[in-house]
Parts: sequence; C-alpha cells; structure tokens
Amino acid sequence: MKFIRRGTILLLSVLILPSLLYAQEQQKEQVIYDHDRIKDEMSRRWDPEKYDKYPGHIVQQGEEAAAWQELFGKLITGKGLRILDAGCGTGEISFLLAGMGHEVYGIDISPRMVDRAKEKAETKTESDIGRRVHFQLGDAEKPPFEEGFFDVVVCKHVLWALPSPQTALDSWTRVIKENGKVIVIDALWDDGSLVTSLRRKVGRWLMYVFEKRDLSSSHYSPALQASLPHAKGVPLGKAKTYLEQAGLCNIQDVDLNYLSDIQKKDMPFWYRVSRNWDYYAVCGQKPLEK
Repeated sequence: MKFIRRGTILLLSVLILPSLLYAQEQQKEQVIYDHDRIKDEMSRRWDPEKYDKYPGHIVQQGEEAAAWQELFGKLITGKGLRILDAGCGTGEISFLLAGMGHEVYGIDISPRMVDRAKEKAETKTESDIGRRVHFQLGDAEKPPFEEGFFDVVVCKHVLWALPSPQTALDSWTRVIKENGKVIVIDALWDDGSLVTSLRRKVGRWLMYVFEKRDLSSSHYSPALQASLPHAKGVPLGKAKTYLEQAGLCNIQDVDLNYLSDIQKKDMPFWYRVSRNWDYYAVCGQKPLEK
C-alpha cells in the first residue's frame, strides 16, 4: 500500500511540477489590495460549513482536546480569567477555554463565522460553557475593547492572515492588564521551498481525486495572498519580534509539532501529504508600569 501511495505521489509530482513553477512565476505580478479590501474579501471567503469540516479546524474530543487543555493550562495561570479569542472563527478554542472555567469573548470579521459560533454555543446545554462565551463581530487587528479589559489574548491561526500583524500585537497588548499575556498559535505553513510547494500541490490534487473537492475557488485569491505579509505562515522568529516590538516581555515559545501529529492520526493520507509545518505557540507578558 505504501509503495502504491509513493508511486502515486511521484507520478503526480512529475505532472504538477511544470504548472507549479509557472504559478510561482505568475505570483510576482499580482496586485496589492488596500487593507479594507483585504478584510472584505477575507470575510466573504470564510464558509463556516466548509471550515468545520476541514481537518484540523475542529478540536477533536479525547487526545487532541486534552493536549490543548494541557497547553493552555501551562501558559495561562489563574482561574476564571477574562480571555479574548481574537479571530475566533466558529468558536472551537473559545469553547475549550470556557470549558476550563474562563470567561471568553470571541471576535471575528466574518458575520457567518460569528453566527455559526453563536449557534454552537446554544447547543452546549450540558454545562454552563455556552453562558461563558460571548461572540461578536470585530476586527482582530483592532479589538473593540477598552484598555486592560482582558487577562489574556489568544490568537490561533490568525496572525498569518492579518495585513498588519504589528498593529494586531500592539492592540492586543493594549487590551490586556498588567502582567496579562498574549498567546499566539501559528505556523510556517509553506517555507517557500520547491519540495514544500510540491507537497501542497500534490495534496490538493489528491483531495480532488478522492473527495471530488476543488479547493482552487475557496482559497484566497492570488492578489489577496500577495497583499498579506505572511500568506505562507509566520516564522517563529518573526512572531517573537512582533511580541517584542509590542512591548511584551518574558517571551517563551512551545513546539507544537506533537499536536500536529495528533491531529494527523485520523486524517486521510492526502491531507497528511501536505502537512509538514513548523507549528508553535509563543506568548509574552505585559510588564508592570514603573
């Protein structure tokens, strides 16, 4: 079976490589959008139904949920804290944090994603989790809250998609209290190498073959990707720099590749083909005023 899979991937590599090189050359000619148009297209692009079905977006119960809880338990000290989930999507991380006893505010620029998060909150009648989450429209770069309103800001898989990451970090630092924390979870999805690009291309092609799903229309347009400074992901070193320039201190990072491995266990192999990320969490603390 492994031989067949490797042979399939090799054959597809030969077929796809020329188009991949051409696409990389064409990418240089794309137009750059202004920030308002970027956010408008991003808002329209996200489909909550497709989002929740894509592997890695939903937090699976059991081993994955336990791993996330362990991570947040180490990074977030204290009980019953007020937490901002910046770019909350359909609320998966918000619900997980609420389940740990925190009060969570989730914001997202997509009305459909926020509506889906609210619908999911209404179904959580087995506990008071639904009452500890509050979802609303909001720009993750400029959260509509007063200074020092939160104890913690959590941002999962959002920094890479922001047109102005430093603006976001400055804003998140503003809305947390002294000694509060900002936690960024992100990855370098594509290191720009030919091998990585080929893996991603092959993975998408195999998805089309086995699932009849064409992702070409659901991904960001080439123009939008060209306008984002980290469309291929945020290197860990760059993420640390954003936190430092926002004035955060005691910066630490955690390798999350083990969590990615957990997520991949139950994925079809055509998803695993393209998932070879540098996955991490990085956090910083707001210093006390002198």
